[in-house]
Amino acid sequence: MSLSAPIRRSTCLLACIAAVAPAAFSQELPIEKATGSELRQALIWTGHFELWDGDPLAALQKASKAWQAAKGYEQTDKLSEDQANELMAEAVKRRAAVGWSILQDKPVGLSVGVPTKLVKLAATRPINGGTVYDFDGRIGYSVGIRYGDFTCNNFNAYYAIMQRQFSKVTWQAKLNHTFALFEKRDGRQTYFQATCRTSGVAAASISLTDTQAKSYGELFGALADSLIVSRSFNPTAVPRPKVEDADDGDDDLPTDVVATTSGKPKKLPPNIDGEGKTPRIELQARDGEDLTTREVFDKVSGAVYVVKAQHKMGSGVAISDRELLTNCHVVDESPNVTIGRDKKEQNATVVSMNAGADRCVLRAENKLPSWVKVRPYDDIKVGERAITVGTPQGLELTVAEGLVSSKRTHKGSKLVQTSAPISHGSSGGGLFDARGELLGITTFYFAGGQNLNFAVAAEEFAKK
Repeated sequence: MSLSAPIRRSTCLLACIAAVAPAAFSQELPIEKATGSELRQALIWTGHFELWDGDPLAALQKASKAWQAAKGYEQTDKLSEDQANELMAEAVKRRAAVGWSILQDKPVGLSVGVPTKLVKLAATRPINGGTVYDFDGRIGYSVGIRYGDFTCNNFNAYYAIMQRQFSKVTWQAKLNHTFALFEKRDGRQTYFQATCRTSGVAAASISLTDTQAKSYGELFGALADSLIVSRSFNPTAVPRPKVEDADDGDDDLPTDVVATTSGKPKKLPPNIDGEGKTPRIELQARDGEDLTTREVFDKVSGAVYVVKAQHKMGSGVAISDRELLTNCHVVDESPNVTIGRDKKEQNATVVSMNAGADRCVLRAENKLPSWVKVRPYDDIKVGERAITVGTPQGLELTVAEGLVSSKRTHKGSKLVQTSAPISHGSSGGGLFDARGELLGITTFYFAGGQNLNFAVAAEEFAKK
């Protein structure tokens, strides 16, 4: 049976979930340096991973070519670096638009994705032989567990019952310990998925109107990809669900990828140029022995500030006695911000803004006591140490260490990819080398993967 367009475009579903094992990706992937899981998730969220019943690598390549075709690019066996960045940025934006977060109930042994901008967890309540997690919101969403009546021993009987309950099924599948059903009835589309263990069954479903499915059809595939039931599943445990809500816009979004979006640039406030550059940057090529992480922190921490703009908060790095670099999505449309450190604050103004490249330059009201030099982009080496210093969650001067994973470009803007952690609120912070020179301004991370963190190359801010 054929699937409706929204679910066909977005759902990897059962065959995909079971077949996409790490061993399946020993061959070449259509995106360099990306795992099969990361690529699959990106293509699910952009609505291009179709249902299939064949080789998992072939499915990924087919989906990546479908994405290229939708963007008007030549269809090739591999995505270019620019295309890879664009794909992942688009996926991050789609996830952020619905507030996709993970509900975890550790005592029970259950986790599942939840679109927190569309629904909110209201309560849990017992039912005869199970528990229901109730959600309130604009779409139909439900999670439930049951024990005592159904386990893997009689899972086929539960499958038969649900087939009868979903009377207008247009697609269905069963594989090992999981089955799924998709129904279209009375102007609604519903996806239901259940997984069994020896102790019971866990299930989740999403129901959208036909109109909602046009905007949120990728949620079917996202749910299919996110429902995880532990081998130690304990449906009789007291439920203690926790959902880490996505940001609602009152703070710096970790998944807000302004630098790689294709939206129209924001209107510039008065007296602000549109370059996102400054002539005050001093370039410094790598020279001398590496410092320890502590020594780097001691050298650069005096130049890293908390940046507050209306209801948003991020970081900024001083590169002269009056100017700082940050991301435009931190300052948003505010021409005036506050910068602070060590419980001391002062005003600053935006003097240069390139929202499309996510580069903003601030000018402090008073002189700054410390600033850093900038490492030329061509001098940066993949594999060298990289250290982030920023203000995640408003925690001043938080340091983390990793490596320069890659050097990338997107629409002419140079990016530094790093394994050094970038956390919520870190946008606008500094990515430094082992000598304490500024490599880039930390911008975003890809929430669908691990250690996929990016910074706008600091030299991009230099007016030459």
